[in-house]
Amino acid sequence: MDPWVSPAPDAPLNEPTYLRVKRAIIGDLVSGQFVPGTHLTIEALTSRYAVSHMPIREALRQLEGEGILISLAHRGFRIESITEGYIRNIYDIRVGIESMLAHRAVERATDADIATLRRLHEDLSVLIRSGKPMVASRENIIFHKRIYEIARNPEAEQILEGRTRVVRTVADSLGGYRPDMYDAVITEHETMIRAFEARDPIAAGEAVFDHVTAARDRLLARIAEEGGFSPRP
Repeated sequence: MDPWVSPAPDAPLNEPTYLRVKRAIIGDLVSGQFVPGTHLTIEALTSRYAVSHMPIREALRQLEGEGILISLAHRGFRIESITEGYIRNIYDIRVGIESMLAHRAVERATDADIATLRRLHEDLSVLIRSGKPMVASRENIIFHKRIYEIARNPEAEQILEGRTRVVRTVADSLGGYRPDMYDAVITEHETMIRAFEARDPIAAGEAVFDHVTAARDRLLARIAEEGGFSPRP
């Protein structure tokens, strides 16, 4: 089995196979094994990753929905490119929506909500330092989603989720959090929580803006370390 499709060291034992396949395809694209324009078929991917057709189909369906693959009628899929511009554009969407949601969340948060965010932040900080990057990555999603929920704007959440899944998959394919990121990420989260505790919506929006921007720069730096972006053919 391709090592990309093997479960991540700290992934849950019941992690769906299609998620591992999805991570593998993104990993092969980031590493240059696949280049933009590559024609993919279910049969070829089944052989490459040594899994059945069903998880391959689901992984391809999700990647098509995220704009990474283009369906070719009865002929499989064609890979589009994950370029630096693509990632920057996705993070522009993310920073705008998340900053707004943080602003609204502070305005609407109860004392109990803020206490929950503090607890989630403290627990997440421990996980980030634990050396289990995939577990920490999943808990980080929960932390951010709790902020979105407090803002009570499901339409914004839907747009955000649909446009950011692929960059999360790229980050996971590169191994998630590394030790040189721990302090920065925890400090950024702490700044966000303090803005909530001060009930300062402007500061919260600015803290999230800075955090998402820094996350973008960390991801781009990681991709560059892995050899950069695949050139267009």
